[in-house]
Amino acid sequence: MAKRISVGKRLAEDMSVKRGIDALFNNTPVHQPTGTPVKTRFEKGTFYFDPDDLELLEKVWLDLMGKGIKCNKSEIVSVLLREGLEEHRHSPADSPLTRRLTGKRRRA
Repeated sequence: MAKRISVGKRLAEDMSVKRGIDALFNNTPVHQPTGTPVKTRFEKGTFYFDPDDLELLEKVWLDLMGKGIKCNKSEIVSVLLREGLEEHRHSPADSPLTRRLTGKRRRA
């Protein structure tokens, strides 16, 4: 039986030789950030997503990675959530959140 390799050693090996998702995007341009930096510290939360939304998130993530924009799905969700909540704060009656949830039954 082969000896297990530590996570640190595997990460070091992955960094020295392109593997995983980075191997798919060889020779992609490196994204230079221009806007407001995204927070990289997250707190854990449990949410449930529609499977179609998760598939769309995966496609967007792969598209961004293909353009050389290094990010993770948590960052994408955080940016979209913040934008949606800000839009709702500025115009609650016309926000996509209000339009999507209008007519939904409330808990008694």
